[in-house]
Amino acid sequence: MKFDEIFSQFNTEMIALSVSRAASEDVLRPVFKLIDSYGIIAHLVDDEKTLREMIKSIDGKYLDHPDVIIHNVENDQEAAACAVKMVADNTCNILMKGQISTSFILKEVLNKEHNLIESKLLSHVAVFDLPNYHKSILLTDAAMNIAPGTEEKKLIINNAVDFARKLNIQLPKVAILSAVEKINPKISTTLEAENIINSYNRDESLIDGPLQYDLAISKEAAATKGIRSEVAGDADILIAPQIEAGNILYKSLVYSAGSSVAATILGAKVPIVLTSRADSAEDKYNSICLAMKSIT
Repeated sequence: MKFDEIFSQFNTEMIALSVSRAASEDVLRPVFKLIDSYGIIAHLVDDEKTLREMIKSIDGKYLDHPDVIIHNVENDQEAAACAVKMVADNTCNILMKGQISTSFILKEVLNKEHNLIESKLLSHVAVFDLPNYHKSILLTDAAMNIAPGTEEKKLIINNAVDFARKLNIQLPKVAILSAVEKINPKISTTLEAENIINSYNRDESLIDGPLQYDLAISKEAAATKGIRSEVAGDADILIAPQIEAGNILYKSLVYSAGSSVAATILGAKVPIVLTSRADSAEDKYNSICLAMKSIT
């Protein structure tokens, strides 16, 4: 599926967005665009004076817009608590991180009082529109799980496969990335890949690894190296070996390859839009749309 097709159809009825620390032009502009285009409701959490000044500088019509609700808070802890509470009590069905540290949001999401955790493990997934690839591709995990072992990676894969199906990828092809394509006892990620594949149910998705990045996305590279695989050159999901590799790949694709991206957190009862504060307004818009797609 191509990147734009992911956002071509979704049910926008009763979409309410909770934004923690919303006083940022790159956060507000995509939110207002979605209000105008799809009629979503936006609950904006931040210092009210700062937020109103920011809204006025963009377009004063949103100060009294019926679908814009402002919630005044004094600090990041209050901002996280207020925003998360609104998804916990079903006032909102999407949570978004604005100009606030990820740690504040996730600490509140993990608070058992909110009862928001659905999966055994939260994981981050990013969907990329690569200039030289024939379809969109998912990368996980570039922002949450630091050094997942075999069992954690199984959960990360399950989250990603379930999510891919929501994007109408019926039989996702999963590539477990490493530095080499052969089992090497000195490279633990190759052993993890072997263990995962040996225990995986292939009726749910196609999976292969370890695979180098070029083998996962290039049929020519796979042919040159004599790799025969239904996944090689046609991967839908890339599994990063650990957070450093995933994060570097994520930012390389955005800043060096010019890829568009949308990202969310999986495993909670509501989609969590968790983008970098440095991500563009377009990437934030795409990420909210991705969250909207996941709840249809």
